[in-house]
Amino acid sequence: MAGEVWKRFIAGDDQSFAILYHAYFSELFAYALKLGFDQETCKDAIQDLFFKIYASKSNLTHIRNIEFYLIRSLKNRLFDMHNNEYKIEEINYQDILVENEKNIVEQIIDEEKEIQLKHEISYLLQILPPRQRKMIHYRYEFNMNYSEIGEIMNLSADAVKKNLYRALKKMKDTSPPNSRHFTTYLFTILS
Repeated sequence: MAGEVWKRFIAGDDQSFAILYHAYFSELFAYALKLGFDQETCKDAIQDLFFKIYASKSNLTHIRNIEFYLIRSLKNRLFDMHNNEYKIEEINYQDILVENEKNIVEQIIDEEKEIQLKHEISYLLQILPPRQRKMIHYRYEFNMNYSEIGEIMNLSADAVKKNLYRALKKMKDTSPPNSRHFTTYLFTILS
């Protein structure tokens, strides 16, 4: 549904814009609050985001996953607002020293492992139904608890928990046998 409404909006249908706004406002508002921003800042950021989308819709024809685009854009807008408000950039010298001490070979190995893990997760997420993928996204990308996810998706916290467990179990059972890192990662989540 959202994809069709998005296409109509890009084509110039202003009513579709209102439908998108109302369909995603609650989800975006809950996400912004979860990030730790106050209600007024959250509302302002959502308004700014939708204003920007409306003003630049001709440049957004390449967007295919509207939900991901909205959440990512809102997050960026919130942090821009935060940075503009405080204009203070903290430098953690301890982190810089630790990073400089890390061996280049270790960095390359870590990056390769991370790339491999991302590929495996991406592949395994595709075997899940869209609803379970969305739950995993909320749980592990946005660190939402079961109740928050349930509120957004109109489910009980127990139903969310069961669905997440089933999804992760399916991913674990489907993962290739030589995928030790991913299986270990999923085992820690399931435990």
